[in-house]
Amino acid sequence: MLRLSAAPIWFSLFALMSPASAVTDGVPKLDVAQSCREAQNFGGEDNNLAYKGCMQDEQDALKQLRQKWSSFKAEDRRTCIAQGISPMPSYVEILTCIEMYDDASVLYKPGSAPGGSGSAPASSPAMVPDAAVK
Repeated sequence: MLRLSAAPIWFSLFALMSPASAVTDGVPKLDVAQSCREAQNFGGEDNNLAYKGCMQDEQDALKQLRQKWSSFKAEDRRTCIAQGISPMPSYVEILTCIEMYDDASVLYKPGSAPGGSGSAPASSPAMVPDAAVK
């Protein structure tokens, strides 16, 4: 009886699914045309215009990702690539995800608040009990 080992299969799958350096070294290459063909279904009367607009958005997002890639945190890149490739590959999705992580990291630094002062603005209204409002 022939006995096969699962180790080579698992190793191959692991190598394909989680190459950390490949994920963080550069912007992944995606087939966004597939996603944009799906957008044609929602294009109304001019499906070709929807496809062209989608492809332009994807190319613009790819350009921004290439320009800023090294400035984003490796952990954010890994997380956002995973979100941006499923269910349909999209550079716009990856860029939006990374920008949200980047913005959130600025907002949630210890001692900071939106506006940068670390406390509520001086002009904020005082809390008034419901019973006092008529």
